[in-house]
Amino acid sequence: MRQGHPMNDRKILVPLDGSPLSVKTIKSLISLKGNISAPLTLLHILDVSMISYRGFAELTFSEIEERARVEARQFIAEQKELFEAAGMKVETIVKEGHVRETICEFADSGEFDLLVIGKHTDGELRNLLFDQLATHIIRHVECPLLIV
Repeated sequence: MRQGHPMNDRKILVPLDGSPLSVKTIKSLISLKGNISAPLTLLHILDVSMISYRGFAELTFSEIEERARVEARQFIAEQKELFEAAGMKVETIVKEGHVRETICEFADSGEFDLLVIGKHTDGELRNLLFDQLATHIIRHVECPLLIV
C-alpha cells in the first residue's frame, strides 16, 4: 500500500478478462459506487502465448497478434464506458504478459492500494482455472485484496 497518500488519492486495480466472472466483478463494483471515490484502473492482460491459430490459416502470427491487441483495446474501452456511465473515475491499461504474474506485478507496484477480483460461487469444474489464478494471487500479492 502506498504510504502518505490521503484516502481520496487511493487507487484500485481491477483486472478484467471478458469472462462471466468479469461481468460479476463489474456489477459488484458499480453497485458499490456510492462507497468508492477512488479512481479505478481497469487492467486487461493479453497473453499472446494463449492465442490460437485455429480458423486463422490465412493470417500470419503477427496479424493474429495485432487483431488480438485491437480486440483487447476495444474490450477495455467498453468496460470503461460502463463505469463512467455509473459516474465512476476510470483509467485503463492493456498489458501483454502472463496473466498471474502481470496482475501480481501491477498490484505490488506501489501504485495501488487495493486489488479487486471476482470469485466464482457455483463450484463447477470450469472454475478450476480461476481457482488457480485466485490462489496464485492470494499467495503472492502483497497489495490488499478484495474478492467480490
